Parts: sequence; structure tokens; C-alpha cells
Amino acid sequence: MTIRRIAALINPSARHGLGAGAAETALGALRAHGLDVTEMIGRDATHAQELAHSAARSDHDAVVVIGGDGSIRLALVAVRGTGTSIGLMPAGTGNDHARALGIPIDDPVAAAAIIGAGHQRSIDLAQITLADGSNSVFGTVAATGLDALVTERANMLSRPKGQLRYPIAAVAEIAKLKPFHYRITVDGTTIERDLVLASAGNTRSYGGGMHITPDAIIDDGLLDLTLVLSGSRLRLLTLFPTVYSGKHIHRPEVEQLRGRKIVLECEPAAPIYADGDRVGMLPATIETLPGAVTFLVPRNPSKESRAQT
Repeated sequence: MTIRRIAALINPSARHGLGAGAAETALGALRAHGLDVTEMIGRDATHAQELAHSAARSDHDAVVVIGGDGSIRLALVAVRGTGTSIGLMPAGTGNDHARALGIPIDDPVAAAAIIGAGHQRSIDLAQITLADGSNSVFGTVAATGLDALVTERANMLSRPKGQLRYPIAAVAEIAKLKPFHYRITVDGTTIERDLVLASAGNTRSYGGGMHITPDAIIDDGLLDLTLVLSGSRLRLLTLFPTVYSGKHIHRPEVEQLRGRKIVLECEPAAPIYADGDRVGMLPATIETLPGAVTFLVPRNPSKESRAQT
């Protein structure tokens, strides 16, 4: 695919206000690569969504997101069903879409070159439907229970910047955590568990490289579900560091499932986050949308992204 004209969707609030400088660097890299760039700067999430819909239905060759996973989720909604590809210039806190697709998170020149090369890859999305019938899509991981509460707390922290917010938030939430009683249905089979979290992954990681669903494959038409059984706070504190490597799945308090359609219910009601943004409260139904969108990706993917091919 030949890429010449792109619509650049910019989130200046990415990285808690550090996104403006990253956006300037990204735009410079895109133009240096010879691309004709139309800047679209969202005042807020609603405005950014409107801009993304407009860009996806324009005569641009691609919509390029300059921001993080939350900004990408807006683009996913916009381009679905249009045939328009998404390019990524990572400028967020987590950048887990970029990690999954082998796009450099700290090299805007290389990221711009990937967009200009025009190599495409179709990937799955997942759709969350809440009890009121509202729905939204995501590309990486949907988190409920402890990990959703950690994300919620981390998003409220003004300091420190970046990924260090997550372990700080995790320690604070584990200190006061009470288990949730879950009723989980995967492709028609129902189980009940007392859990601290249940996370459904279309990709391996969330929160900037925490491999919560380390065996997830981005284009296999399935979701991986990681469950962490209720246990002592000390066990949770020792489990948390192992999530970065994915080794937590070998611990006895962790259970994994896989399926196309997952229904999550719990008491007390728990929040659900997707791609780092709050979606609502459980209960929720999560199901795959195979090959729903196309991304511009490296022709020779990294080791991690090859593992998800």
C-alpha cells in the first residue's frame, strides 16, 4: 500500500501533559519522511472521536495516532468498517498496542518509516457490552477487579510520570483489597470463583508491558482470560512483579481460560477498564471481532510481535 497523505490524530494530554512535545517530534519525523500530514488535535475525548470519524471517512491514506492506547481506542471505533488503516506514533504512558505490533516506542523516525512503508496487518478487536446495552471496542486488555482499581488510582496520580505510577498504585490497592465473587461464562461454560482480578486479553500486555495474558495472540480470533484467585496480601505483593515477565501464570493462584465470548459478573460490582480507559461497571460481555481493523506495521516484526502472529 502506498502511503502519502495521512490524518494525524493528536492527543496533547498524553503522558499526563507530556504529549505535546512528543507530538511535535512525531510530526517532524512524519514530514521528514515525505508524508503529507493533516493535523487533527482533539480538545477532549469527544472532540477527538469526532475528528477520528471524519479522518477515517476522508481521502487520506491512513489515520495516524500520535498518543497512547486510549487515543488508539478512539481511532479503532472510527475506522472499523471503513477499510482505513491505522498508523502509530507512540506517545502515551503504556503504548501496549505498539508493543504488540512491533512498533518502536522510543524512536519516532523508525515509527514514521513504518507508516511510510505501508505494510498492513489485519488484527482482531474485542467488543465490550454492558448491562445497559452500550458497547465499546478495545485492542489490548480489558481489566476488572484489582487491575482496574490499580489503573484507576494510577490515572489519578500526578506524580510520578510514566509507568512508575502502576507499582505505586498496586501497593496502595493491595493494602485495602477485598476479594470479588465472580461468575464467569466462557463460550457457554460457567464457573464461579473468589478472585482479586479477571483480565481478558487480545494482546499480551497492559500498563506499559505487564504481560497479564502472555499467551494471547492478536489475530487468532480468541481472547485469553487470566484469573487471580483470592489469597493473602503478601502473596499478591510477591505475584505483582512476576506479571512483567508473564511468569505469574505458573503460580497456583493463577488460572487461565480462552474463548470467543466471555461474560463477567461479580459481587460487589467491579469497574472494567479497556486500553487503560474506564468503560463502566460489571456485568459485561466481551467477545472477539476477528480481523476487524488494519494497522501499518513493520515488514519484519520484532520477536515479541512475531510471537503474536
